[in-house]
Amino acid sequence: MKAILLILTLFTFALPATSGSFFVSIDERSDTMNEQLQGKNDYHAHLARELADIAAEEKLQRDSSVAKEFMSMAEAHAAQSGGTK
Repeated sequence: MKAILLILTLFTFALPATSGSFFVSIDERSDTMNEQLQGKNDYHAHLARELADIAAEEKLQRDSSVAKEFMSMAEAHAAQSGGTK
């Protein structure tokens, strides 16, 4: 009984940590970001595009946690460039 309660508790706390962009692929996030940055040529826009490309490469190498981190950094720089997050 204690083990089941522990598992349910861990599952409950794990859900908010993985929600948000969990079901959205790196490619979809990259496409959305590129649409938002279309026509922007500042430093943050270029850096966001480069980081999105790195995220796609990491995804191809089956390193999804690193790909998500690079995509998060890309989206942060896109937001600084004027794109919405």
